[in-house]
Amino acid sequence: MRLGCWTPLRGGEEGIEDHFELARLTLQKAEALGFETSLVAERFIGAEYEAWILATALAQHTSKIQLIVAVHPGIISPQVAAKMGATLDNLTKGRCAINIVNGWWREEMDTYGNGAWLDEGEARYRRMDEFIEVMTGLWTRDEVSLDGAYYRIDKGRLPQKLCARPHPPIYAASRSEIGKNVVARRCQSWFVDAPPGHRQWRENFATIEGHLRAMDQRCAALGRKLEYTLNAAVLCADTDEEAQGRADELEERARGDRLLMAGGVKGLGGGLVGSPATIAARLDAYAEIGVGCVMLRFLPALDGMERFGREVAPLLRSRIALAAP
Repeated sequence: MRLGCWTPLRGGEEGIEDHFELARLTLQKAEALGFETSLVAERFIGAEYEAWILATALAQHTSKIQLIVAVHPGIISPQVAAKMGATLDNLTKGRCAINIVNGWWREEMDTYGNGAWLDEGEARYRRMDEFIEVMTGLWTRDEVSLDGAYYRIDKGRLPQKLCARPHPPIYAASRSEIGKNVVARRCQSWFVDAPPGHRQWRENFATIEGHLRAMDQRCAALGRKLEYTLNAAVLCADTDEEAQGRADELEERARGDRLLMAGGVKGLGGGLVGSPATIAARLDAYAEIGVGCVMLRFLPALDGMERFGREVAPLLRSRIALAAP
């Protein structure tokens, strides 16, 4: 199992107001603790830094961790994404990856995508499918042509060579049937979200396992296999009872607060709430059902990550080697 963490979206956590300083410190700590990957999310409407520029700046302050940059079809073209991806791939010597975000916020898509919102989910996934076809085609073929419903390119080429082979890995999340088909056919890793509610961990675990087995069948029909990446939040305490009490309080505060819920509280439904031994055992259980990577948020952020590296990671059976904290 690979360990991953979210790059902070904004400053203000644990007394560090500067966004870049917090992001830099988080990824350097993560790298020292043996984390292998980090998701750099994109929020166009808000005070957050732009993901590609932030990832490029962070690349200069890290040496090993993979940087997964979010990309929105409809806001950016696949041709430009291919060029920027190839550039970051070269600058980092192969540490670039892509997270395809299909678009769920109409105001964001219309404002920054020049009216790019599509009402029908099926249409958004057809656009995503064409987007990936063009982007990966430019990475892997001498010439690319497509006369699609959303993108057109005639004998397009990208002379720049890549470090990653065959190309930077593509991550995506989808719960719709057509979206899962695109992910199964085009991507390398599928993001899986746990249902909310840490007290329902056993039921949530069974639900996730069912999703993975269904995706296994979908991929097998295509002759492919995917990595599964679980989005989850970690709340570690000395005892299970203490951690569960704090998680109860956070979930209650987050009711009706979309930002707080999206900031990590929803991820508590993954059940990584408890003592170090409990969290390690549950991560091992996820590894046993086929989760190959976990993308973690920590509550609290920096202190939680350090405690995870110091007390949880050494207990993992699913993690053979970890750098010393």
